[in-house]
Formats: sequence, structure tokens, C-alpha cells
Amino acid sequence: MTQTYLKEKQLKKKRAMKGVYAIIIAGIVFIFIMVKFAISGGVTEVLSFSKMPNADDAYKIAKEFVIPTIRSGNISFPDDRYQFGKKADSVFIIKSYVLSTDSQGETNRTNFEVILKYNGGPKFLKKNWNLVDINETPE
Repeated sequence: MTQTYLKEKQLKKKRAMKGVYAIIIAGIVFIFIMVKFAISGGVTEVLSFSKMPNADDAYKIAKEFVIPTIRSGNISFPDDRYQFGKKADSVFIIKSYVLSTDSQGETNRTNFEVILKYNGGPKFLKKNWNLVDINETPE
């Protein structure tokens, strides 16, 4: 009888430990998902496991590099009118223009070409990109 009791106790302990391991694994998966959500740009970024940026991502970052170079305060970018090219090794070329309004109310157009290198990490953060070259020509 003592033998049966000890065997049952060991079986219960093994089952309990399996449950503990399952809870720990579920917790690790939950923490991974929460961390991925916290460092991403939102729900669509969490569900997408694609690490490489696309044309829209590169254009958004290119705008962040162009804005400080324009002296006017009122700036607008044509979000649907840009050219995108990709070279090997995560190098992106963006060509577009920016419209700015000066203090006298005149609208100026400046064409720009930005060459960016993506270094990895969250693609929406400017710190994960290097500005290789920027060319601006006022029109």
C-alpha cells in the first residue's frame, strides 16, 4: 500500500511539473509577442514578420531627412508621387519633391533625391537608417 501511494504521488508530481512547464512556455510566448508589439509600429507590424522595408517605409524616412534642409516652415510632400529604387545591400533611392510656402506666400518646389541605407531593426525608426547622400534642386 505504501508503494502504491508513493507511485501515485510521483505521477501527480510529474503531471504537475508538466503543467508548470506549459505555463512557463506560454508565458515566454506571451512576453515575446508583447515585446514585439511594443517595439513595432502597431498591430500590422506585429502580424507581419517581414523585416525588410518597402517603398513607403523608405519614403517616410526620406521625408524625415529632407524636412530639416528646407528653410520654410510650411512644407508638404506629395505622398503618391515619388520614385523608388532599391540597390543591393539594403540601399534605397527615393526621388520626389517638396512644396514649401515662404513668408510672402509664394510656393516653392524643391526636387530631391535621397539615398538611404537600412541597417536593420524597426524600419520606422530614423536611427536605423543612414543617410548616404541627399541632392536638392530648387525649381
